[in-house]
Amino acid sequence: MTYIIAEPCIGVLDRGCVDVCPVDCIYEGPDQLYIHPDECVDCGACEPECR
Repeated sequence: MTYIIAEPCIGVLDRGCVDVCPVDCIYEGPDQLYIHPDECVDCGACEPECR
């Protein structure tokens, strides 16, 4: 299952998860970051950065 960036991160734009993503599937939108579900490899590298 692909990871998602949820409500607590809206308006934050903390790029810590982007720095650890091995496939560059996290993109910046106007008010939050988004994980592209077709590009995510479910590695879990972003999860510890988002706690």
